[in-house]
Amino acid sequence: MNTSQCAVYQVKDAPEYRNVRFRSYAKLKSEGKEVRAENYQQVYIGRIQQGETPADIKTRLQKQRPKNFKGHSIGCSDVIVLTDDGKTTAYYVDKDGFIIVSDFFQMKNSSDTKLDVDAKGYTIEGKKGTWQVIDYILMNERKWFLMEHEEYGPRAAYVVLSDDGAVVMNDNYNGLDAEAREKIQSFLKQQEEKEQETSPQQQTVTPIGQEQPPQQKRKEPELANWQKVMDNGEYLRSVEMAEEANYNMIDGLMNNVRKVKDKDKPRESVLAKLRLNQKKVAKQGKKQTQQKAMTEDMERKKK
Repeated sequence: MNTSQCAVYQVKDAPEYRNVRFRSYAKLKSEGKEVRAENYQQVYIGRIQQGETPADIKTRLQKQRPKNFKGHSIGCSDVIVLTDDGKTTAYYVDKDGFIIVSDFFQMKNSSDTKLDVDAKGYTIEGKKGTWQVIDYILMNERKWFLMEHEEYGPRAAYVVLSDDGAVVMNDNYNGLDAEAREKIQSFLKQQEEKEQETSPQQQTVTPIGQEQPPQQKRKEPELANWQKVMDNGEYLRSVEMAEEANYNMIDGLMNNVRKVKDKDKPRESVLAKLRLNQKKVAKQGKKQTQQKAMTEDMERKKK
């Protein structure tokens, strides 16, 4: 089972790669630059028809760009990678044709790769027997392998592995189809999330002109009335003093209002109030006279 596919790689859209983007192959060589996969990003992957050449693929993708094509129109400095009959070839798109780049996928970490296209007698953790590579696919600058059991062959389910031997998909029966590619994309996403979790958290700096994210305010303790008075300040205290009915409630709250007169209450006689006060005065005077007499009597007894 061999997958016939093509992948398109374009130079990464970053300032540091501007010296290699849209350059002819001769220009790169004259400047001592190499065509390396680490400078590129995969913008398309799909099936190819039998007998299609890089020129045919370029023309087809330029006429009708597929929905999963995420880059610009194919042009100079792009790389078209064809995988057919178990063989992978990278073609550099030049001004006047295509140039085979044999060392395109020779990346810095290639020596750490555990699997290769001719791997046999491979053991998978948690699975019995040995396995061999019968097909592979190129995605995101990495190889993904379809493994077949060496004893049972196609009678047993296939397993999809990454280039470092991690299990990407179990119980595969249809090879490197659309479902397998979705599993690979999901696997890559999970790896990125794990790397973000393990990497040290960086302190976020709010750019000038942008509002800072809202922060939870610390709950302040409830103030007593006398504390509210001091918090109000001299001006507010003066306003309250002018509005309050009495000055003994200067507490920051307008709560000491004047009492409303009861219209139904009968008027009190001024003369009755006067007589009541006279009785109180007379009673108080009599009490004082008695106290004075008792004091004089006690003094006489002492003598």
